[in-house]
Amino acid sequence: MEIESERFGNIELDEDSVINFPAGVIGFPNERGFILVKHGDSSTIGWLQSIETPALAFPVVSAHGFDEYPDVSLGEVAEKAGVAGDDMAVLAVLSAKSGTPSTVNLLAPIVVNADTRTAAQIILEGSRYSTRELFILPGIARSNPPAAATGTDGS
Repeated sequence: MEIESERFGNIELDEDSVINFPAGVIGFPNERGFILVKHGDSSTIGWLQSIETPALAFPVVSAHGFDEYPDVSLGEVAEKAGVAGDDMAVLAVLSAKSGTPSTVNLLAPIVVNADTRTAAQIILEGSRYSTRELFILPGIARSNPPAAATGTDGS
């Protein structure tokens, strides 16, 4: 299968790589099929590219690297959305406008059931997170070094 993308040109893909959103994505209810396109060599950042609309691609980041995230259970809301499973990927939509700090939407993550390739963007009721949380790439130096780097990890 081949799809057209304004950002990436024509993309050849296996139909098994399509991620299906039965209810669409918030703001785009008719967009039901996407593929995940890597962003260069990054294992953290990617793009959800629509298979129907060449101009529609959302930058996303893996939320698995965020500390203490999510702060509410995904189980019940993932079950209601039809994406619950043993192997779920959690993505956050990234906003990276030139001249402003990058932010991620941690209030409404995209949850993908890796086994069925079914996904939904869900709203985390009761979460302390917002739609505009500051995004800092994992691995960038922090003010406090990790315990392993200081030798205080107890080993």
